[in-house]
Amino acid sequence: MIVVSDTSPICYLLLIGEIELLPQLYGQVLIPRIVQQELSNARSPVSVQNWSNCLPEWLVVQTLEIPSNNEI
Repeated sequence: MIVVSDTSPICYLLLIGEIELLPQLYGQVLIPRIVQQELSNARSPVSVQNWSNCLPEWLVVQTLEIPSNNEI
């Protein structure tokens, strides 16, 4: 199963100390590069910023390609 996450679940699981639920449930989680940037943003909680600077192996960051209007 491929799991893709946005910022909120990762942020809140970090804040409540339950981030390890994600690899336990899914093994590997994909996030778009923009999500990594949001997690490391200066407006994010410091604990989230620190975590995002040293991502675990189970989290895969990928760049998304947005299709052109001709491909939709």
